[in-house]
Amino acid sequence: MARRKQLRGIAGNLAQWCLSRNFDSEGYWAVGKLYAEAQHKGISAITLNLIEKEFTPKLQAKEYAVSLGLLSKVLECSVNSSRISESWIKSVVISFEFEVEYVHKWHYWGSALGKPFKCRVSIESDLNKEYAYETGCNVWVHNPKRECRRYGF
Repeated sequence: MARRKQLRGIAGNLAQWCLSRNFDSEGYWAVGKLYAEAQHKGISAITLNLIEKEFTPKLQAKEYAVSLGLLSKVLECSVNSSRISESWIKSVVISFEFEVEYVHKWHYWGSALGKPFKCRVSIESDLNKEYAYETGCNVWVHNPKRECRRYGF
């Protein structure tokens, strides 16, 4: 029998997916591209509302449509495999915060590889309880001259 507390595990799955290289946009790591967008706009955070399928601040939806689809599919698979009713989920918000304070458990292994960033996934249930998971790693600003594009693009 499903329990709402499983939503924290689903938040963790989404957060780990966001850190993985499988989370891409046009064949490049989506987080690096989001970091480039944030720097271009002069901001330090980008938020994604997965239910509404929109970014704050507004980003070109076409460019990130595949990334949104990937995250939606991960959410859907996690919810279905946990046998959780979709009606239990009120909102799913993913925030990417760039150039954050160094946190040893997240940033130690790649400390020479870019700047620290934090990913926070928050799922709000129909009972208005928040289930959140926070993690991080290091990220470089997207640079197509330095990066290898995923095969097939």
